[in-house]
Amino acid sequence: MTAYYMEVLDSLKVVDIYVERARSGPKSGGSDIQLVGTTELRISADSVISLPVTVSPRAAARSSLADPESGSDAESWVRIRAPIALDCIKARLEQASQLIASIEKPITANSIQGVSDIGCQSCLSSLLANTPLTPDGDALGIRDLPSAFWSELVDCWVCHPEKDTVNVNADLLHAFEPEVAEAATKNIQGPETKPSVDMWVGDTYILAAECLFKDVTKTLVHMDKKGRFYNSYTELCCASCKNVVGEIGRMGPRKMAKVYLNRVQFVLPNPRSAISVSLSQVVSREILSHVGAHAVYRFVVEGRKSCQPVVLINVVGWNAEIQARAMSSTQTDSLPDISWRCLKILFMRKDTSTFDSQAKQWLDDSATELISLRDADTDSLLRTLVENSRLLPPPLRGMANMTRSFLQM
Repeated sequence: MTAYYMEVLDSLKVVDIYVERARSGPKSGGSDIQLVGTTELRISADSVISLPVTVSPRAAARSSLADPESGSDAESWVRIRAPIALDCIKARLEQASQLIASIEKPITANSIQGVSDIGCQSCLSSLLANTPLTPDGDALGIRDLPSAFWSELVDCWVCHPEKDTVNVNADLLHAFEPEVAEAATKNIQGPETKPSVDMWVGDTYILAAECLFKDVTKTLVHMDKKGRFYNSYTELCCASCKNVVGEIGRMGPRKMAKVYLNRVQFVLPNPRSAISVSLSQVVSREILSHVGAHAVYRFVVEGRKSCQPVVLINVVGWNAEIQARAMSSTQTDSLPDISWRCLKILFMRKDTSTFDSQAKQWLDDSATELISLRDADTDSLLRTLVENSRLLPPPLRGMANMTRSFLQM
């Protein structure tokens, strides 16, 4: 199988195509790598793939690239830059918006209306106590949360006299505060009012009344102060496999569960299906929420418990469309073809020689945001970034002492 990489560059109105020349067999010099009409590409004598866009083949430009990892100056990759056809450009202007607010979230309140269960993504065990109803026998009320930074942005959205009050749902008058006391691990009934909404769907988590979750265990995690903040919290774990699915806290007088989207799945009854999201999609949404609210593009990702930086991320673009097939690490077979909308990034891993000094410089800069993930998730994120970087041809993987990669949106 032949490795290839394609990226649609809407701003330049072109699609960039990279195809690896055959490593063995008859040497054609890449002459068999050709555009076929306006919608297909021949990548080898016996393999034709569809293009993500319609192109103008007569105006395509062709060149070659050497593989710096091979130790040879031989040009092992063919590059074709083809203009996107005019009618396709018009259609994409309507469909592929670069406005962050217009980018579809992986899970919304509308997509999980009528949910019959919430299950552990690891072992599929049910987490809800009274599926699919509230303890009172009513259908679950589900709504989308506004931006995570809604309180900062409200003055930009609403024009009103200074002394006027804004009519806001009472559930949103208080931020989520993690439980940091032993009482959080016990089912203590405290005075609280009935929420008007049972489940709020955010970019990276859902907030739901704690009473909806019964088949779970609670563990208080004690951590020392690591220079910046004190972050003890109470983990919410699947009773069957002990997978951490969220945490317990309060929003004002109400006891709430904050459930991580990449740790659960939502079961829909008609037709029966399950919706889940990946860690990559969750991190992408968190990054985009910061970009949209604060116009920042540099991020330090650290472990929540260790408080140690693990990876530096510099955002290059979003809602990019790529199509690719990478070779496995052994170069003996190919990985499955992928077709993604994704976040384009540069990253630096913690074992890079300049990582510590670069991380300190970024953390001292107010134009950098800190993303805190569970320590196990930081390791998974780093593996994902390394794996995704291999979708790119080797000549394109490095840039400015960092590595190019993608996060699926």
